[in-house]
Amino acid sequence: MNALAVIFRLLATLSLAALAGVIWTKWETHTAQSHSFLDEVVSDAFNILQSERDSQWKDISKKKSAFNEVFESNDQVGQNDENPLAEALDTLRSAEDIILRNPDYRDSLERLNKEFGSDALVWNSELKQWKENPAVKLSAPAGFMDPFADEEKFPKQDVKKEDGTIIKGVPRDNRLRTVIGMLYKDRNDKFGEIAKLRSMIVARDQELREFQNLYAKEKQRKEELEDLNGKLNVEIEGLKADLALEKEERKNENDAAEQKELLSNQRIATLEEEKISITKRNEESLEALMNEHKEAMASLRDDIREAESAGYKRGIDEMVAKQQGGEIVDEEEVASVNPFQIKKEGPPVLTQAELMIASKSKTIGESGVPATIARIDGKSGMMLIPLGSERGVEAGSVFTLWKDKRKAARIRVQSSRQGFSLAYILPRFGSPEKLRPGDNVHVVPETEETL
Repeated sequence: MNALAVIFRLLATLSLAALAGVIWTKWETHTAQSHSFLDEVVSDAFNILQSERDSQWKDISKKKSAFNEVFESNDQVGQNDENPLAEALDTLRSAEDIILRNPDYRDSLERLNKEFGSDALVWNSELKQWKENPAVKLSAPAGFMDPFADEEKFPKQDVKKEDGTIIKGVPRDNRLRTVIGMLYKDRNDKFGEIAKLRSMIVARDQELREFQNLYAKEKQRKEELEDLNGKLNVEIEGLKADLALEKEERKNENDAAEQKELLSNQRIATLEEEKISITKRNEESLEALMNEHKEAMASLRDDIREAESAGYKRGIDEMVAKQQGGEIVDEEEVASVNPFQIKKEGPPVLTQAELMIASKSKTIGESGVPATIARIDGKSGMMLIPLGSERGVEAGSVFTLWKDKRKAARIRVQSSRQGFSLAYILPRFGSPEKLRPGDNVHVVPETEETL
């Protein structure tokens, strides 16, 4: 009996020692897993924080202060000057990109922002580290809601159902890994939102600075306009006084002009009466002169007929004398001119065909060309004719104008252009005072005689 008791006691002692060993082994494994998890989380946190880049974070801090100082100073910027706030933002963004766009930071953020489910990690007992399960593909959370909030689907420990199936549990370590990854993602998003807000602030600040410049210009313009308005008011008052004085003077002048017009009308009436009387006397004198002219012309025609008869008889006598061998008159002897012979004067007489040829010719020939008077000014003695440089008319050319087979005027061209010529009327020739715009005339070129 004593031996059996001893055996039972030994077995009990060994059982207790084995149980203690198992419990110690599980406790050691749990402690190693916990420590590995905590070391992993701490290492990842410092990696996300980029704590080793102390100089870069100090540089970012300085550039943030510089950005804030420029924003708070709100100094006025010229219209075409660079915006100092935009330059400070570019410098700050460049400094932040050194950290936020660092491949180590981006890879860590992508690796940690995952949903760590039940089988996401496996324990490596040899290395005493958690390793990613290659059989499970992890995905990033869709938002910031807890993906494992429903504990019926995602219990914290493995649950065995009545039918024998086991629901894998999601341990608290994995839940903590998931939410910390979300915080890292939220932190990164906040950096992006802050950078976007800074850009919006710079854009709005630039608009405000433009409005400030416009306001300053408008203010200056307003002051200038106020000064100009004051000057204009003074000038307007002076102009009003001058206008009143001018009105008074014009009224006096108008009264004097009306009085002068009345006297002029009376004078005109008197002159009209004198004109009628003078015209009547001139007509009587003209009629008497015409009668005398007719009598003189009749007498001259008689003399011409007698002279022609005498000349005809003298020619016959000379011819008979030559035939009979008598004395012949010397050929070089200059025959006396008949003082009673009337020289024919008038414009060149052209046929209809010659008129058409002259009107289409590029130059004005010796026979002249028909034309009309475009304009005439008796006071200045100037005339405008529709013959220009296209017909060969040049400055200095002299022309005689015939109207109704009478010499109307003689002109000298002052200037010639395409389609018209401006000429002044030469004095003591013809009757230019009788010419009117639209009169048909015959223009004949004249050659000036020089010694």
